[in-house]
Order: sequence, then structure tokens, then C-alpha cells
Amino acid sequence: MGATTPVATSVRAPEFGKVVVEASDGMRYHADLQEFSSVHCYPKTEDEWRMVSIDSYGLALIWNTRFEVHMDQVVGFAFKKECVARTA
Repeated sequence: MGATTPVATSVRAPEFGKVVVEASDGMRYHADLQEFSSVHCYPKTEDEWRMVSIDSYGLALIWNTRFEVHMDQVVGFAFKKECVARTA
């Protein structure tokens, strides 16, 4: 059986089409989501792209354009994964 999908704890959109998500599994995922650019509600501008937030459960990223990506998709499209430094 597979692992549980991590919950997003923070998100930022450093450049158009890409997100960086810190998750409950202690990992930071850098994902290129441009594969979804043909979806009708995919953000069309840099300003729209930066309007990303986490849904109330932490299981999806949502944009004002009504575009939505689930955390398992973020993990699947991640081109870089790194451990988040833990501070005490």
C-alpha cells in the first residue's frame, strides 16, 4: 500500500507555472505545473499565478481562476525534493 498524501503547510509561486510547497512530511517540493496549461481555468498571467493558496484541508492548491491541483499531483510533478530544515 502507498504512503499517505502529505498535507501542504505553505506554498509560494516563484515563477509562472512553478510552485514550491512545504509539506507535513518534512519535505519541500518544487513542481512544474505547466503540463496543465491547456486546462481552461489555468492562470493566464504572472499575477494570476501568484494568487495561489492552500485549501482548508491542505490537500490541494487553489487559484482565484478556480484552477486546482491536488497534493499528489504536486508530488508527482516535483522536479526537486528536499528536506525542510527543522528548527527547535
